[in-house]
Amino acid sequence: MFRRWLACGLLVCLVAGGMSAGCGKTAVNETKGSDKSEVSETGEPSPCLSYFISTHPDNEVIKSAGADLDGDNIEDLVLIYKESEDKNKMLVVLDKQGEYQCTNETPAPVSNQVITFKDIDDKPPLEFIVQGMKGANIGYGIYRVEGANLVDLFGEGMKDCC
Repeated sequence: MFRRWLACGLLVCLVAGGMSAGCGKTAVNETKGSDKSEVSETGEPSPCLSYFISTHPDNEVIKSAGADLDGDNIEDLVLIYKESEDKNKMLVVLDKQGEYQCTNETPAPVSNQVITFKDIDDKPPLEFIVQGMKGANIGYGIYRVEGANLVDLFGEGMKDCC
């Protein structure tokens, strides 16, 4: 019961935060193609994206967004990609001063994916929220990178939309 109450409270906070766009420490970067993390000024893919493409050549990138997710002041890249026709995965490519490393993979929503960065606890590393759908099912999850691991902090409905 307490967990459901906490989930409802968190969801209300997220919705209220989204309605007050520009307030707080929320940064949204969700549009494929205009994401500065995806393509450089010269039109070349970002180093993190290039690394992902070289290590996952058979996977199509659906959505990506960049932010410093491990607290080292270097932009990392959250990627949602197609694993099969009805299954997507997500991981973070960490930029370790020119060396790149992928976190563990986790299921991701199949459609209408949104990646939002939110400093939930006011200390590094930065958390991020992934929302999306599969059919009529809607879900969201809150994640953080700890070391080289992508940790699922909390979510609601993700098992139904991934």
